Amino acid sequence: MKFGIVTQGYVREDADELTRVKQVVLEGQATERYGLDSFGVAEQHFKFPTNTTSAIDVVLSWVAATTERIRIKPGAVIPALRHPLAVAENWATLDTLSGGRVDFAVGRGNTPKTADAFEVAITETNARTLEALEVIVKAWTEESFDHHGEFWNFDDVRVTPHPVQSPHPPLSLAAVSVGACSLAGSNRLGLMGAVNNLEWPQVEDRLRAYREHWDTGSTIAGATPNADITMYVPLHVAPTAQAAREQVEFGIVEYTNRAMKQDLRNHELTYGNTKGLDTTGQFFDNFDGLLDLTPLCVGTPDYAIEKILRLADFGIDELVFHVDYATHDEILSCIRLVGEEVVPAVKQELSAKAVAS
Repeated sequence: MKFGIVTQGYVREDADELTRVKQVVLEGQATERYGLDSFGVAEQHFKFPTNTTSAIDVVLSWVAATTERIRIKPGAVIPALRHPLAVAENWATLDTLSGGRVDFAVGRGNTPKTADAFEVAITETNARTLEALEVIVKAWTEESFDHHGEFWNFDDVRVTPHPVQSPHPPLSLAAVSVGACSLAGSNRLGLMGAVNNLEWPQVEDRLRAYREHWDTGSTIAGATPNADITMYVPLHVAPTAQAAREQVEFGIVEYTNRAMKQDLRNHELTYGNTKGLDTTGQFFDNFDGLLDLTPLCVGTPDYAIEKILRLADFGIDELVFHVDYATHDEILSCIRLVGEEVVPAVKQELSAKAVAS
């Protein structure tokens, strides 16, 4: 199992966005320094003052330029908002400059405001995302090509440079709902899931849907199938449980309230109803419920080890820890504790289990 860090560059009331976006790069460097495997940022638009990670290709290019080993894992690119040829050029260039370290993940986007501002119908975002992937794969694997689809049409283009990774960087789809996980599996894309606000059985439901659809799915033309499962887990580790809670509880509760309302609205706008969405609302302002019933991991290193080992039983390939809300120094301390205490203990336990079996 691999382990990484992701952030949305949350801006606290006692911080500012100019400083925060620079701190995100420093947190990427700390991720490498403390031995973790990947670092990513989430593409977030128009959420000031809470987020600073809009131009994630720019942010991650700085991270790539100042590190040597860690994988660069966007969480995730939203290709429906722009022309897929531009997306292909930008990320192939980053893969080239980083020495082939990009793990390429895309998502449909999940905010109606973002879709409206970019003048994209939210009902089209799933279809646009899959068609964009078709274009991106062609751009990365063919010398020159034509494309005539529902949203984009052009003849005889060649993207340069091609990625260093051959035939292309690993492809994943960001997915939270059962339907989105099924879509990732149906196209034999890697799964970039998230456990935010999901109870343990709901996490299992999503993994089951992904695997079942992957087995019967079909690969996007020209793409290399990818069955790797990455799960994003909100996490904050501190020397004491009380300190960990005090540092991030306010932000996690705020995010939960905003995300659950947003999921309901987004699903209704896309599909005309909320059928199939298992957001119940029980976690509004309910931090203790999140800790008890979901994989949310806020506490000591020992507490984190216990929860991570439970997640490992689901057969996940990489856990990426979402760190936000605390001060920059507290986040750096969290990354250090994860790298020096949590991950080594988890790996030792998993190795012992493997030998015993």
